[in-house]
Amino acid sequence: MSDVSPTGLTVIDEVEGGGRTLVFTSRLVMAANTTLQLSLLFAYLYLRANNFAQMWRPSGINPPPQVLALVALAFPLITLIALWAVWSAVSKARTSSINGLLWLAILCAVLTGTIRIVLMYQFNWELDSAGTYAAITTLWYGVLLSEFILVGLWMLSLVMGHVRGTDRLSPSHARAVLDQWAYITGLSIAVYLLVQYVN
Repeated sequence: MSDVSPTGLTVIDEVEGGGRTLVFTSRLVMAANTTLQLSLLFAYLYLRANNFAQMWRPSGINPPPQVLALVALAFPLITLIALWAVWSAVSKARTSSINGLLWLAILCAVLTGTIRIVLMYQFNWELDSAGTYAAITTLWYGVLLSEFILVGLWMLSLVMGHVRGTDRLSPSHARAVLDQWAYITGLSIAVYLLVQYVN
């Protein structure tokens, strides 16, 4: 049996095994993302190693501002802790006390996107003359920003359904979002360390 939501979209009842399929699909998306991230890693290391025409990192091109970059890493970690607490509570069927944690996760996800946009504006690189270090770093940070935004929007849709009571958060949804956010947070930490110290 299906109901129509206020948005006009059809809500389909949970079928047997759907939660496992969702978590498995989420992990397949992470595997595909790994291919993209390894491609960017290869491009970064290849361009750095070859340093064509001394244009890897011309003089005057500095790494991203370190303090702002660390702040940009703090909010995804807070979101990750909140999502872990939500998943823990939902797994133990204690969903009455998670609304505050869900809103904390959404707030920190919004701040993650905002701070990362501000960070990218602080690069102050003219990409046509800044060398390949600046180009690949800007591309990589842009990819991670878009991934944070997409998972944040997915999280928002789950939170709104849960808060309104139209679609309660299931353990599989909480786990899938937690896995995706943890993966992107881990990637952003690795990219930060690479860009900051292997340049």
